[in-house]
Formats: sequence, C-alpha cells, structure tokens
Amino acid sequence: PTYVPRNFRVLQMLDSTTVQFAWDPPLSSDEINIRGVLKAYQIEIFRLDDPVKSRLVISDILPNQTWTTVFNAPPNADVGAHIRIETERYFGPTSPVIQFPTREGRPGPVTNLRGVPYTSNGIFLLWDPPDETNGVIIGYQIDYKPIESIASQPGIDQPSILLRDDTRRNYLLSSLNPDTKYRVQVRARTSVGPSISPAIIELTTNLSLAPSKPTFTVTHRGQTFFNISFDPTIMTVPGSLYFVQYKENDKDDQANFKTSYTVSNDRTIFVNGLEAGKIYTTILVASDGIQAETKSDPQMVSTLNKDRAPRVINSPWFIGLIIAIVVLIIVFAIVCGIMKRKGGKYSVQDKEMLHGPSGYGDNDGKFSEYYRAPSDVSIKQSHISLHNGDDRDSMAEFNDEKDRSRFTEDGSFIGQYGRDDKRHTNLVKYDENDGFANEYQNDDPGKYLSHL
Repeated sequence: PTYVPRNFRVLQMLDSTTVQFAWDPPLSSDEINIRGVLKAYQIEIFRLDDPVKSRLVISDILPNQTWTTVFNAPPNADVGAHIRIETERYFGPTSPVIQFPTREGRPGPVTNLRGVPYTSNGIFLLWDPPDETNGVIIGYQIDYKPIESIASQPGIDQPSILLRDDTRRNYLLSSLNPDTKYRVQVRARTSVGPSISPAIIELTTNLSLAPSKPTFTVTHRGQTFFNISFDPTIMTVPGSLYFVQYKENDKDDQANFKTSYTVSNDRTIFVNGLEAGKIYTTILVASDGIQAETKSDPQMVSTLNKDRAPRVINSPWFIGLIIAIVVLIIVFAIVCGIMKRKGGKYSVQDKEMLHGPSGYGDNDGKFSEYYRAPSDVSIKQSHISLHNGDDRDSMAEFNDEKDRSRFTEDGSFIGQYGRDDKRHTNLVKYDENDGFANEYQNDDPGKYLSHL
C-alpha cells in the first residue's frame, strides 16, 4: 500500500505515560492506494533522544477506529510518534513524525539495594538511584516489617520512612528487635509519587550485645553550648543509638544528669542551653536501642566566659579611628617632606630680610673695605666694651660739651651727637681725594676736617 493516514495528531495527555491519538479515516477514493483490504492501524512511539531502545509499537488497532489510547509512553521526555496501515500482507508507509513532551512520572526501581546487620537491632542499607528516573528525584521511601512467612507484606505495622534528600544513598534502620528477620523495600520518589516497583531485601538482625565503651572529643565550645564528636567505626561492638549525659560540676555533687537528643548514624551531638563560664561533667552513652547501654569515661567540659567589657579592638569605631590616625600620619609625613625639600631654596633677598635693616649687602660699592656683617666678632666686642665699661664714670667730670672735642682722636667721635649718655662707634673711611666720609652724609664736613 501507498496510503498514509492523514491528520495524525495528539488529542490529549491523560497522565505522564498515557496519550490519546486521533487521525482521519480513509476516503473511498483512497482504496486505490490501499491496494488491498485494510486490516489494522499501527502506531510507533519513541523518545527522540533514543529512538531505537525506547521504541514502543502498538498494533491491532481496528480499521474502523479513528482514535486510540496509548499506555506506557516514555514519561518526562520529548516523544515522537507516527502511524501507518496494515493490510493482509504488507505495511504501508509511515506518516510524518509528530513531536510532543510528556509529563514527569513515577521513577523506576532503585538499583543495587543491599544491607548489613548493624549491632543487635539495626540494619545499614545502601542503594543506587534508579536507571529510569522519569523525572526529578526528590528523595526515597523506606518500608520495613518483621516477617514470619514469605507471604507477609512489609510496610503494614511500621510507618514509612521518607528521606527528602535526593543525594542520599544509605540509611541506618535502628530500634529493631535482635535476632529477627526483616523484609525491607526501598523506593525512589518524584513529585508524582514513589516507584511502582520497589527494590526488596530480607535480613536478620544480630544477637543482642552490649556496645563497647565509646570515646568522644569536644570539637567546639561557646558560652552556652559545646559540640562532641565520636566515631562508631573504631568500636568493637558499636551502638545503634548515642546520646550525651551532662550536669554542672558542683561541689556537693547533687546535680542530676541531663540527657541530650539521641542520634543514630550522625557522629556529632550538639549540647546547648548551658551557662557561660561553667564546668560540666559530660558522658557519651552508646546503646543497642533496647536496654543495653555503655557509658564513656566522663570528661570535664567548660563553656566560655562572658566578656566583662566589650572588645574595643574589634569595634568598628575603633578600627575607623586607627585608620584615620594612620592617614593623618601619612599626610603629615608627606607635608614635612615637601617643606624640608623646599627649605634652603629661598633667594638672597629673603636672607637679607631675615637679618633686618642692617645694610647687609647694600653698600653700593662704597666702604667695601670696612664692611662688617652683623655677626662680626670685632663689632660685637665693641658693643660689649661700650656697654659694660666704666667710660661713664671717666667722662662724668667733663660734662661741658665744649670740652668733649678734646677726647676725639683717631676718627673717634665720642659725645658728638647729643646730650644723652649713649655712646656710638662709627667706622669711617678716609679717602685721599674725598677726605673723610661716613654714613651721615648731611653733616658739616668741617667737623671732620677739624680733627685731622
């Protein structure tokens, strides 16, 4: 036949694995292309990412049908499907492939489920995720029950254990009866539900044995809590349950022990609700989950003291203050460096101004031979001798101004410029052409000639 069914389509998705298809019936004019008697329709459905291994064939669809429901479609996948006719001897060509997504479904069974008896009342389970996840695994479900016969069904007396961790691959069943046979089943879970087919194992627990003496270490302490850690694998006979007994270490030893929460396969116990700065007697207890218990050697564990004063060094304002001081020191050092480098580079005129109006460097080419700087030792000595000597007493008898001129000699003009007792010493240059000259240019030159 060369006939191809027309308008092949998806009517609706009933659930993650159930799909309804429809198509148009053949017309009377199509008989020439059917080339025989139409016996049935055939639909093939497959995953687009793996069409060979996932191919599903639905045959024997009656020739007068124009729709059908297909079960067991691949869930949570992009799916393709096509249809063709079947005559008494041949199959016709397939229709064009239609594509559609399917919803998330229930996962397949977990793989490689195994268990190990753990102490006298526990079973340690291990498994691998299912090969067909059919969606996103959100966790696992464990059911167990003691069995007396092979016909017993698990999960009747005990509630299901739900593990909401998709990465979990093991679990310790505890609080079981010693020397008892159990049937255990594990299922994976998606948002739709658990696996339709569970993985099942049967195991017998060990005889009752008291656990070995446990040991522990304190891993962290605070003001109101501390953590202890332990390793059951180093124990000859490990316990199935562990908890901590603790009490405040008082002088009278009258305090009662308190009990922490119980853990099974966890290896750390958090003890809180304590007082700061106290010492506690701490004991780790290993139990078989029934009645046998073994205690560790007691340890004295102290909580941290409360801070009597706030830690200034960790305060934000103190840190900000330190940073500000460091910045100021750096700025001050930079400014000092700039000023030191700039110092000594001022002009000669600035130097002269620092010495005051002493005429330093302002001789206009005159009296260069007799120029003396203000720091000249001879002039300093002159001033000292004038102020500290006894010339006032020696001149007291000659108070008449007319007679003072007889004491002038060698260019010294003592008492020439006023009635006060101040003495002046002047350096004078004599020039052969100009005669005497000094800084008092407006005085009568005759005064000076009279002393030659």
